[in-house]
Amino acid sequence: MTKRTAAKYKIDRRMGENIWGRAKSPVNRREYGPGQHGQRRKNKLSDFGTQLRAKQKLKGYYGDLTEKQFRRIYAEAERVKGDTGENLIGLLERRLDAVIYRAKFVPTIFAARQFVNHGHVEVNGKRVNIASYRVKEGDVIAVRDRSKQLAIVLEAIGLAERDVPDYLEVNN
Repeated sequence: MTKRTAAKYKIDRRMGENIWGRAKSPVNRREYGPGQHGQRRKNKLSDFGTQLRAKQKLKGYYGDLTEKQFRRIYAEAERVKGDTGENLIGLLERRLDAVIYRAKFVPTIFAARQFVNHGHVEVNGKRVNIASYRVKEGDVIAVRDRSKQLAIVLEAIGLAERDVPDYLEVNN
């Protein structure tokens, strides 16, 4: 399990935007960064700084992946024919925690990691508790019968803040 060392909302403020789209994010109240020097004028980022910021946002958006996980996925995206950027996003979206989050079984990507890790998910009838499990096309992902009445699942299904993407078919 990845250990997030910084607070979620502090990451939002440092990046300067609401990464996870939550209404409670402090970026909605303050545009400047966290800490004593947050209100100072920002210097223009170099090309390296811009690329690093984009990579950090992407890692954070998918549940704060480790650098090792991210590099491995990027290397695989490079090997596959086609646009590397699109392949990278495709591989990240095929992670089990991302699919659970996109299917609206849980309210956040972090809750999706925990939900999978606690064994509430079945893939093709077998229990899977690895958040980075790569889902294949045609796999049937289900919440275990015991877990369907959990408060977090019932709450997430009732939320209207995001839509299920077209590439997923969800039956409640």
